[in-house]
Amino acid sequence: MRKRDKKPLGTIDRILVILGGFMGLFTIVMIVTFYIKDAVPDTLITCVMGCGGVEGILTAAITISKQITKGNSNQDTNDEQEDYK
Repeated sequence: MRKRDKKPLGTIDRILVILGGFMGLFTIVMIVTFYIKDAVPDTLITCVMGCGGVEGILTAAITISKQITKGNSNQDTNDEQEDYK
């Protein structure tokens, strides 16, 4: 059997993996902070989670715009090919 060729991670995928790792680590640190100090910095948590959400939304918007652009270019190519038939 032939081994599957692994596709390297793209830039957006790398960013999302790093963001997920950071959010997981941040959550663990905040839980440890709560157990040690019996309090957490609410403003810091709100800002970090908000920035992570904005990053996710922007990544989704970039991906959607790429798909739309790719779809339009394929559609234009198909229309041109049909004109020549």
